[in-house]
Amino acid sequence: MNAPSPSLDELRREIDRIDDAIHDLVMRRAEAAQAVVRAKGNGPLFRPAREAQLVRRLVHRHQGRLPSTVLARIWREMIAANLWLQEPFSVAICSRPDLPGLWDLARDHYGVACQLQEMTSSAQVVRAVAEGEALIGVVPAPVQDDTDPWWPSLTATGGDKGQPRVIARLPFVAAGNARGERPEALSIARLEPEPTGNDRSLLAVETTSPISRARLADALRQAGLAPVLHVSATIPGLDGERLSLFEVEGFVSQQDPVLNRLIEAAPMVIEGGTVARVLAIGAYAMPVAQT
Repeated sequence: MNAPSPSLDELRREIDRIDDAIHDLVMRRAEAAQAVVRAKGNGPLFRPAREAQLVRRLVHRHQGRLPSTVLARIWREMIAANLWLQEPFSVAICSRPDLPGLWDLARDHYGVACQLQEMTSSAQVVRAVAEGEALIGVVPAPVQDDTDPWWPSLTATGGDKGQPRVIARLPFVAAGNARGERPEALSIARLEPEPTGNDRSLLAVETTSPISRARLADALRQAGLAPVLHVSATIPGLDGERLSLFEVEGFVSQQDPVLNRLIEAAPMVIEGGTVARVLAIGAYAMPVAQT
């Protein structure tokens, strides 16, 4: 004989018990996160690579009808809240009329607890992060012919440790509800990126004369790099010299021998052109596909 189905009141009481259990675990998680802070001492305040690996693992193991975007949003809030418990932090956001969605992207990723600061240009955001006024900056993803290119300023000090770096791409899983189209963005911080196992890197390539996009991309491939995006900008005050930004597959740090191979390979591919220097200005974990 089949057992009777639980009544509505019984189901509601079961949900209450589950909610209490979840709440208990959330509080335990916060306590464990604080223990991690004490154990790491003077280590970095936050680790975007570790955060990406955590969310990626949960999304990959997720089952059932609950969308993975909801799961990711829950964990992003907990991660950001635990970061804020370590030290209240602020996020500087480029607020441009043509890119209204950056605020929503920043709030979704860095949580409701942090302070969001609107700034009128990407340059102000980079400066705020460089000078310690904001822990994190959110700027639009680079595009060719951008009227407010921010990425050349990440090459100003030649890769010093205090220089802001690209550390994340937003959204990491999928954008939530928003009014109008939501753009893609990058996060910057004074932090050395770490590999996650599925990454892309950003390389700033300085050349002593204008070089065609195709030949410069060939030089990267000759050195063993796989470019997927290329935008360029002139260097103010230096006639003829140009900067190119390449997004490449994989994780590349400033110490990676591939950067020297690129400088060495360039003359063999580019007639009359020279690569003066290559800087790794950041990397990010590849976003997770929505399920």
